[in-house]
Amino acid sequence: MSEIITIVAVLRAADGAAEKVAGILHRAVAPSRAEAGCRGYVLHHDRSDHQRFVFVEQWAGMEAIEAHRQAPHYLAMGKALDGLIAEREVMLLDAVP
Repeated sequence: MSEIITIVAVLRAADGAAEKVAGILHRAVAPSRAEAGCRGYVLHHDRSDHQRFVFVEQWAGMEAIEAHRQAPHYLAMGKALDGLIAEREVMLLDAVP
């Protein structure tokens, strides 16, 4: 297993909430990238589905992921997204050598 853990998080905004969700997610990017264990953090917007957003993240390990999940900006993002997300899927992935 690789030491780097990749997270792919797929979020689908509730109907009519895409613009608001985009702003909330975008505000989390810079502070997440500044975290010590972050090795990559990119927010994507699906061209075929205006309501769908995808984070592709890379972290130094589970400790870094747990620290990220407790970071003030992450917690604020979760609170701000309350009621605005219709679907959510999060995958923690290890690269196959």
